[in-house]
Amino acid sequence: MLPLFHDFEGRAIVVVGGGPVAHRKARTFAEVADVTVVASEFVDRFEDLECTLVRRTLEPAEAPEVVAGASLVVPATDDQRLNDALAAAAREAGCLVNRVDERGDVVTPSRAESDRVTVAISTDGASPAMSKYLRKRLEPLLERADPMVALQAELREELQAADEVPTAKRREALWSVLEDDRTWALLEDGREEAARERAWELIDDLE
Repeated sequence: MLPLFHDFEGRAIVVVGGGPVAHRKARTFAEVADVTVVASEFVDRFEDLECTLVRRTLEPAEAPEVVAGASLVVPATDDQRLNDALAAAAREAGCLVNRVDERGDVVTPSRAESDRVTVAISTDGASPAMSKYLRKRLEPLLERADPMVALQAELREELQAADEVPTAKRREALWSVLEDDRTWALLEDGREEAARERAWELIDDLE
């Protein structure tokens, strides 16, 4: 599989199933998309989610109707025939499929996040515990990286505005800041202006 970040904002996602696994999927996608969950009954926690609940018992033949208009379909029931029908109907309609009982078109990886950085982690289902372990180890590093990301974005914009600076030179300048321990230390101390001055000293020394 090829890892990608997909923007589902404003897109319709259909989750079929009302158990804990379906709840986890709905919770993940409800952060960014318009989620509808279809099931005959739901575990209690669904009421806390920003999604539409449709209480309905589905037959496999009704799958095309349910997936119509969706960008992503999540078959999350304990009925293999229904899951198969939903997956087939979704693909026929050009929808992505995120199955919970076997590999589909899409997997939802574990995520390590800070304000400015997101890292997706997957073992392709081999070890969810390892994904969780790596996420916990990475999150503190990402938080440390946030101020550097902000500084890099500012420097990159200013260097791009300077038409006389070649692309290769801009890359070299940004890397010189990224690899400078002093700049990192200033950012960790909350001294953003001093870090910015240090960054420009490094950039000027390259000229």
